[in-house]
Amino acid sequence: MSKVYLSNVFYEKAKETENKMKEKIYDVKNTVQQSISQAKAKFHRNKKRNQIGNCVSIAIALLIMAASWLTATNWLFWIGVVSILSNALLFSISFIKR
Repeated sequence: MSKVYLSNVFYEKAKETENKMKEKIYDVKNTVQQSISQAKAKFHRNKKRNQIGNCVSIAIALLIMAASWLTATNWLFWIGVVSILSNALLFSISFIKR
């Protein structure tokens, strides 16, 4: 075997290895980008759910206040008031963050 043949074989093997490495890096890069986009989408969906949750919680607090008015219990009324205030604060903070 000549030196030229051996150097060509080594060159081909090195080129093959380089191409395989590029493919692997491309695959890993795609996987990471997909994971990041999925995490962003999940985070964005959770933001919307939190805002809806605050509205639902305020509605429940209004029902508690109505029930306390019908049964004449003061402590239940104040729990409803505190719940409405805290959820209104959280709801307004979520708009400020955007």
